[in-house]
Amino acid sequence: MSTRWFFSSARIAAGASVTGQTLPTLVRFVRHIDGRDVEEPVTGPTLSLVGPGDVLGFDRTMVLREEPPPGTPDAAENILASVELAHADLPWLLSPGTAPTPGGPTPQPWLALIVLAEDEAAPPRDARPLPVLTAPVAALPPLAERWAWAHVEARLPDDVTDLGGAQRAVEQGVRSHSAAVVARLLCPRKLAPDRGWIAALVPATAAGRDAGLRAASVGAATADAWPVPGRDTVDLPVYHWWTFRTGQAGTFEELARRLRFRPAAEAGLGTRTIDVSDPWPAEEGTGPATVALDGALRPPGTAAPETWSDPAAQDRFLTLLHDRLDAPARRREEIVEENETNGENAEEAEEEAGEPEDRDVLAVAPPLYGSHHTGRQTVPDEPDSWLSTLNLEVRRRVAAALGARYVQLEQEFLMARAWEQVGEIRQANRMLAAGELAATAADRAQRKHLDPLGAADLITFMAPVSERVTLSATSTTLAAALAAADEVPTGTADTSFVRLTRRTGALARRAQRLAGGDAPAEGTPVLVEGLTAMGMMGDGGTAGALPDELRGEVDPTRLQVLRMTDRIPAGFWAERPAEDPRPLRPIMAHPKFTVPIAEELLARWPEWALPGIGALEPDSVTLLETNPEFVAALLVGLNHEFNRELLWREFPTDQRGTPFARFWPGDSADVEEIALWPTQAPLGSSLRTGGAGNLALLVRGDLLRRFPGTALLAVRGVDGKLPDAFDGVQATPLALDESTVLYLFAGLDAERARAEDWFFVFREPMRGTQFGFDSGAPLPETKTWADLTWDGVALDAARCVRVGQPPGTPTALTQPDPPVWGRDAADMARIAFQQPFQLAFRATTLLGG
Repeated sequence: MSTRWFFSSARIAAGASVTGQTLPTLVRFVRHIDGRDVEEPVTGPTLSLVGPGDVLGFDRTMVLREEPPPGTPDAAENILASVELAHADLPWLLSPGTAPTPGGPTPQPWLALIVLAEDEAAPPRDARPLPVLTAPVAALPPLAERWAWAHVEARLPDDVTDLGGAQRAVEQGVRSHSAAVVARLLCPRKLAPDRGWIAALVPATAAGRDAGLRAASVGAATADAWPVPGRDTVDLPVYHWWTFRTGQAGTFEELARRLRFRPAAEAGLGTRTIDVSDPWPAEEGTGPATVALDGALRPPGTAAPETWSDPAAQDRFLTLLHDRLDAPARRREEIVEENETNGENAEEAEEEAGEPEDRDVLAVAPPLYGSHHTGRQTVPDEPDSWLSTLNLEVRRRVAAALGARYVQLEQEFLMARAWEQVGEIRQANRMLAAGELAATAADRAQRKHLDPLGAADLITFMAPVSERVTLSATSTTLAAALAAADEVPTGTADTSFVRLTRRTGALARRAQRLAGGDAPAEGTPVLVEGLTAMGMMGDGGTAGALPDELRGEVDPTRLQVLRMTDRIPAGFWAERPAEDPRPLRPIMAHPKFTVPIAEELLARWPEWALPGIGALEPDSVTLLETNPEFVAALLVGLNHEFNRELLWREFPTDQRGTPFARFWPGDSADVEEIALWPTQAPLGSSLRTGGAGNLALLVRGDLLRRFPGTALLAVRGVDGKLPDAFDGVQATPLALDESTVLYLFAGLDAERARAEDWFFVFREPMRGTQFGFDSGAPLPETKTWADLTWDGVALDAARCVRVGQPPGTPTALTQPDPPVWGRDAADMARIAFQQPFQLAFRATTLLGG
């Protein structure tokens, strides 16, 4: 950590003894005589030094920073233009003399900073050796007081607390050109809003002016560069210049002080009333009734059950809606029962009974939101189930319908992004489909040809692959097991031996001829005898576990899975166990959209997201909290509708995914997969907030339009006050328009804000070191110099600060050494220094506690 120190000037070495452009010299001799030291000074010649008239500029790297920065389009009008120089002694290095001040003689800077409006002067024109600016004298600051607007700023360690130590540290920093010690020049001219400006660093002496202009004669170093007798303008050589523009009227502090807290209920925020008399206009309604709808944001502590103006109408509506939502499932059950009862003659039975009912009419119903995610086709009877709340409460169905409507409006764009994400999944699904078809066809063929075979015939059939078939009993291949068995003669399981000994083969026919034409007696094949002896055969040659094991080794589905695993390396195989009935089914994927839906909702339907937001007055601050039930309902409706669209577009999905998992801006999703929500859990409890609403501050005012980067922090108080130093929890801003911003606080709810005494702090956007005075109306009482406004400062005709006309001294200065107006440049810097403004609202006050 460091502390900011201000000093009036910096001069080191011989420069500290300079008087004008002369430097007297002196040598002291010390002689030791009889034990005594005798000092004998000897005066040397007076040296002539380089002065302002001998300088044609300086290296541009000397300029560290300009304020406002070059090209700024909206600088604050209450600040003073300034420039920082790397060498802290540069403004006084060529000082022609000193100025008498209340703090003692002060060296006058040999250069000055001026600021002109774009309609007062043209930008500096190219010339040699320096650019030249023609300036109206009436717009220039008085040079006699330029000592007050040049100072040294040092950032010193906190352990430097005394003035002597600080002066030594600054002297060392000036000698070493430390970045922690800089010089700064200010222009004391008051800026006007919404204008362009030219800031220029120019010589303050006539000698420096004439040298830069290559004038025939050079004026005196002690004479001022302006005014020029008989002229309203003056040509000034420019060492450095830049341009900027001030923004519209209103500083951060002025606009922030206009903000006033308005409770959400008083501002008319949070609910809107709708007519629910005719939910289905083509049919008889439920009776005159209204219901209050909430939005994505609501006043803190207003969560309550849905209430109708007529409870009887609400009961009729719930009964009707429940019946409509369950109608498709009931109709499917009726059709299944009819088919089971009538069998193949169901259609004939209907014709005999007369004209059948229109099944389509009975099956068309309002959407049952969340049915695909949960697998439920009817509304649960449990009233606390999120599926029941979502589908039976009007306010939650409206939220879900908003999500569905968004998909309907943006279906083409969303599908285009979805197909971009699916990538190689489509090609993988083509391969899986081909593999599944091949496995099914091969399975049918094997059932036809292999199932009737006994163990011996099956072994013979599998002879070509016997070296790749592993037996579980011996942990060896089939070929190795047969070769090691003494009961099975070598070669009897080969295809060649079977072909040689088949019943209709040449060997069998020859044996028949030798037997005189009679068929030889039936015998037991050698392979069957061997397998029987090995215990691998059962009664009839077909029993035992060996045939099933062999068929399993050549199971087409298993082999296709192994093949596809090599061709499609992916993690989804781990989710498909060996007993999976369809291991080669398509990959069911869903796209993922990270855009916060709240931004779309507030942009398209702000009155549905936050009822009453359009009537919020300017310069208002309102405390709200997020509505988990509304957010959950909208996300379910959004994903439900988009999954239906994916199915319609033949996207590889099972309609159970959650492509939209983020509602509020932030680093993480608001919900996990909807398909994993416990059915019996309340609506909104599965959000990452756990069903609690987080606080949000809605701000509307010119402050946000003028300063769009305004930060809002949540800070924990100490003994009912803000701590002296804090960082706080940064709010996530959601801009609704140029003057309205919603600030969201993740993890901070109303209960915690009260218990821990939190504050909401508006912090001025961080900028460089600035000097100036407050704008706007003066405060009733100036307690500290920070309260001083431009209205309390005396200005001359050029709108420049008059140091010789001090304002009133503040009434509550508490520093050990408070600054005094006009005493020296350091005190003027301390008075004009602008600390970043902060405005705090206490949560307990906003919450009504």
